Amino acid sequence: MIKHCSQALILLAILLLTNTAYSAPMMAILDENNQRVNVGSVGSYYIDETGSLTLRDLDSEQLRKRFIPLKGDFLQFGLTKGNVWIQVDIAPKLQPGQSALLHIKAPRAQEVDVYTHNLPNSQVFAEMGDARPYQNRPLAYPDYIIPLPVNTTPVYTVYIKVSSRIPISLIIEVKTLSALSNDIQKDSLITGLLMGILLILLASYLFFYLRTLHPMYLIGSFLLLGIAGLHFSLHGLIYQLFPMHTGLQERVYNFFSLSSVALISWFTRYYLDTPVNLPRANKLLFFVIVCNLALAFIYTLAPQELSIALLSASAASTLLILQGVALYGVCLKIPYSQFYLVARLVLLVGYSLWALAIYGILSLPFWYEWGLTIAITLEALVHFAGMIARHTPMRTNTMKVDDSYQEELLSELASKLKRQTNIIDHQYSLQEPSNEQLKRAYKNLSNLAERISIIQNLHNPQTNSSNRPANLQLLIDEATLNFYALDQTDAEIEMQYKGTLNWELLSHSRTIKHIYQAVMEELKHHTDQTLHINSAVEANDRDGQRQLIIRAYPIPSSISLESEHYFGPRYLQELVEKLEGTLSLTGDGRGRSLTCQIPVNARPVEASELARLTQSEDITMLLIGHQDSELLERTGNFLLSRLFSTSHIDKVEELHQRLIDRTEHERFVILLFEDQQNFGASELAGFASFLHERDSCFLISNNVNMSQDYASALGFDGFVYSAQIETKLLPDIERAQRVTHTVLPRIKRTL
Repeated sequence: MIKHCSQALILLAILLLTNTAYSAPMMAILDENNQRVNVGSVGSYYIDETGSLTLRDLDSEQLRKRFIPLKGDFLQFGLTKGNVWIQVDIAPKLQPGQSALLHIKAPRAQEVDVYTHNLPNSQVFAEMGDARPYQNRPLAYPDYIIPLPVNTTPVYTVYIKVSSRIPISLIIEVKTLSALSNDIQKDSLITGLLMGILLILLASYLFFYLRTLHPMYLIGSFLLLGIAGLHFSLHGLIYQLFPMHTGLQERVYNFFSLSSVALISWFTRYYLDTPVNLPRANKLLFFVIVCNLALAFIYTLAPQELSIALLSASAASTLLILQGVALYGVCLKIPYSQFYLVARLVLLVGYSLWALAIYGILSLPFWYEWGLTIAITLEALVHFAGMIARHTPMRTNTMKVDDSYQEELLSELASKLKRQTNIIDHQYSLQEPSNEQLKRAYKNLSNLAERISIIQNLHNPQTNSSNRPANLQLLIDEATLNFYALDQTDAEIEMQYKGTLNWELLSHSRTIKHIYQAVMEELKHHTDQTLHINSAVEANDRDGQRQLIIRAYPIPSSISLESEHYFGPRYLQELVEKLEGTLSLTGDGRGRSLTCQIPVNARPVEASELARLTQSEDITMLLIGHQDSELLERTGNFLLSRLFSTSHIDKVEELHQRLIDRTEHERFVILLFEDQQNFGASELAGFASFLHERDSCFLISNNVNMSQDYASALGFDGFVYSAQIETKLLPDIERAQRVTHTVLPRIKRTL
């Protein structure tokens, strides 16, 4: 009994489902409640593989029975040989004045024919598609919009024939004019939003390119233009720009799709710097670029010669190769490879879903329309985030001041202070104290006071550490002199310069100078071993950033980054981290080395023509005065920072022989100083008679009563007040050199 009841219930359920299915309306009914009907839910289809059947043939009773219900809002037929016929019955029940339209979204199909056979004279008829002229469209719009007849039978049949070399995917709706207007606004809004994002990214890429002149950003700009072209071709916007050309949309899509993956591969070479970091992958990327460009050329000129599946396979395989390169780059910890990996994952997943929708494997109508553009735009946004991270490095750690830290610091300071006071006490206990030792102990105490001030600034983020521009080479030399003035162990330091002379620091010069001095003080050897320090500035044109590399070796075995003592590498590490740099200790034994990498705001200093003449010894620039003169030291440092080659003479008497032994083409630029150590104005008479007409002599003084006219009357070619050394000295020297090559009379020097 129970068994029979179960069978009866099953039969009843099947009957109800069958009745429900067949009771569903198999026609598109438009009324006040239904403003749109998707043809996929009410229509049927038939695939004519021969491609020879006409509408008259389909009207036969035998073929009419072979139409299959669509049963899906998103019509996906994939790669189809022949013609796809779609049939739909339309029953408009609209108010007078309202009209119905057929809206077909199939922008890349070669042929789309829409007509009805049961209306007089075939009133609704259109031959459209990528292979047909744009003028064939009843309404000039990227999609196919066909106005349906107003005065006709209550129910009429519309046939749609689609043929294409590419996968056939359709969205077909019968809708009212107001519903169509809403859809057009929605599509325009999405397109405008995506194109607006691309425009902002394009402006940013161009800005980075103009700032750094690195080709990576230019390639990225071309890639963004390729994305826009790809979007226009996918949404039928190319025909609006060139309505007279048939088949153009397919060619444009083929070109931009393959050239875009080639540009992504090219972009990868610069982004990961594969010629340096991944030389083997770089060769593979070059091969991928050439293959995609070759296919782009073929598919653009003759799209019918190769299957569209080969194009999709080429794009997919390229993305898989790039994904592998991204994973390899992350394993090797290439800078910013994490951003690149995320970008590759976004595009690979987005493109895969889009391709599956195109070929009819997944039903994703929204992703079919917008997915590819959205995926590539998101990828570009990830790259943009990486570029922002390159140019705005974030501080990666914060310094916390606690009681234990203060106790350690005070303990070490007390130990260092006690050592210096013991040296002073010992010297004063002797009958003849060493003035040199006392001076060094005093300078060490002053250095400790400076360190305390710097430590305080390290933990005060509001401290302004900006300085005036300073030549890096001079900073290193000053730090070296300061070290030897403090050193009490006769340590040996060998400085090896590599490209530091031609660089000028625009900020943090005082801190960087102190870092050099701290490296010498804390890493020096207390034996006869020499500490070597290499310096170089590396310019990264891709990021527009520059790094100062300081490498010291060999490092004493007692030095450790994990040391609890504040001074030493721990102090150096905080100094370096203040400038957002890194400090590392590598190697073993005599191969141990410490490396500081510090991002710096620096610019290369180009030698002027006058400076090059001093380097080639065509011009001899002499500074005459006492070597302890602060005015002379300041002038010499300024000239060295501008790459001038200078010589120094203590006394005027030493100049006579040099003037006599000069070469035929040599000329002199002589600088005399007048301050507490020198009296240059009165010394000109000692050598004025030996000067040639092409020579020049300048007076630099801190005497506020001195004037230009008075200096000229004495026979000087120029006078520079001490406050004007950086602004007036070089222009005056260059002007004097120009005068020597003209026929203008020179001022006669009076003795």
